Amino acid sequence: MQLPRQVAGESIAALEGRTMEILSIQQLVSEERREEKVGCFAARARGAAWAAERWRSGPAAPWWESVEREKQKAEDEKKKKLEALNHARLKIDTLEDLAAIVKRHKQKKTCKKVVLPKPQEPEIIIESVEPGQFLDAALDNQILVVNKYLADGGDPNTHDKFQCTALHRACLRGHKEIVDKLLEAGAKLEPRDMLEATPLFWACRGGHLDILKGLISRGAKISTRDKLWSTPLHVAVRTGHCDCAEHLIACGAKINAQDKEGDTPIHDAVRLGRFKAVKTLLMYGANLSIQNEATVTPVDLVKDWQTGIRETLQTCANRQQGLARSC
Repeated sequence: MQLPRQVAGESIAALEGRTMEILSIQQLVSEERREEKVGCFAARARGAAWAAERWRSGPAAPWWESVEREKQKAEDEKKKKLEALNHARLKIDTLEDLAAIVKRHKQKKTCKKVVLPKPQEPEIIIESVEPGQFLDAALDNQILVVNKYLADGGDPNTHDKFQCTALHRACLRGHKEIVDKLLEAGAKLEPRDMLEATPLFWACRGGHLDILKGLISRGAKISTRDKLWSTPLHVAVRTGHCDCAEHLIACGAKINAQDKEGDTPIHDAVRLGRFKAVKTLLMYGANLSIQNEATVTPVDLVKDWQTGIRETLQTCANRQQGLARSC
């Protein structure tokens, strides 16, 4: 009995497939056609590459080209950034290179400074000036406002809630013209603020030597003490204004005056690291053996890492003790 042709064809095809599978396994075990299989994989790869090329040259070619351009652009930008970075790197081969870098850093620092705009003063003052406006004008160097207030009969000794007068504020900021106008208008030379500091203290705090000289020439006392028993010399040393401190010493200020805690100006100079002030005070004979309320001398206040300063101060202290014994 014969099978239908269709069934026979399917059986024959299935038989051929099994035979091919058997042959493939045999060939794989015997390694007879490995090269042929590698060639098959290579052909597939070539087919994929050909498909990509056909995609690029096909209907979607413009889109593909734009993608390629963006990739190329990104690569170019990356190369430019790397080149700029390589050029920007600083090379330090010699001392001249280091000096150039330091100079450039200082120039950048000066460029970064922001100068605040000066408050504009009105050209003509018509309305009356209140005491608060007068005090602010003395601080901001608004001469016309000060003149208007004084011309209208305002009190030059008016003060704020901290007992600070216009003279205190002008001395702090170094407005010499306003200081002169206030004193000519009858402002007190030595008014006291809440801490009992006079304008001389404020001039020392601001570091304005010309104001300091003007106040002393008018009769301001340099031995005045505030609520903490500090002298103007203490204040000048604490704020690091050595020119003011030296002028006070030259005018007869007590170089070894002690405040409420027993600290002399050189105690403050050592504690705050005012090394220039330390040198100035030593040059004028500051006593290094004076103890404060905590029985600490200026030499004892030197930090452990400041070995050079400690040795210098100890040498000066030993010399002072030797001179005292010989006398």
